[in-house]
Amino acid sequence: MSPGATDNAFNSNAYRQTLGGFGTGVALAAAFDRQGRAHGLIVNSLTSVSLDPPIVLWCLASASSAFEVYTQCDAFSLNILAADFEDHVPRFSARGDRIIPDDLIETLSTGAPVLTGAVAVLDCTLRSRQQEGDHEVIFGDVAAFRSAPQADALGFFRGRFFTLTGEEEGER
Repeated sequence: MSPGATDNAFNSNAYRQTLGGFGTGVALAAAFDRQGRAHGLIVNSLTSVSLDPPIVLWCLASASSAFEVYTQCDAFSLNILAADFEDHVPRFSARGDRIIPDDLIETLSTGAPVLTGAVAVLDCTLRSRQQEGDHEVIFGDVAAFRSAPQADALGFFRGRFFTLTGEEEGER
């Protein structure tokens, strides 16, 4: 058994390592703050909730320095990152300045900031928020979307980034 599985005390580091065994894509949640600055935040909790109507959710740590930005906005975008965006990830996953440069954003239907080079974009209006544990679950109604089906995406597995590709080689 892995460390933490049989301990009486909950081992949050072992739990986090366990969750790291679920490979995910990497997305950036983006929203404008009240001063009109575009904020970006790396998330890997993006989930489709419903196709009809189109609803997605993502989770935001209650302790996040960007909590106010994302809990006070009416619209946000979820941008599935391209593999070549890896060098930008540290800027949008660390505390501090997470402002998205103007040359990397545009807007779609809702007016929320959208990454220009994303593999896929979900442009959303806020549906609801729900506090669960130490996170806020944010639900969005998808107002617009787009994708670049030929682009490779950025993936994350056991603490490392990798490229998700649609190439036929290696498909199962």
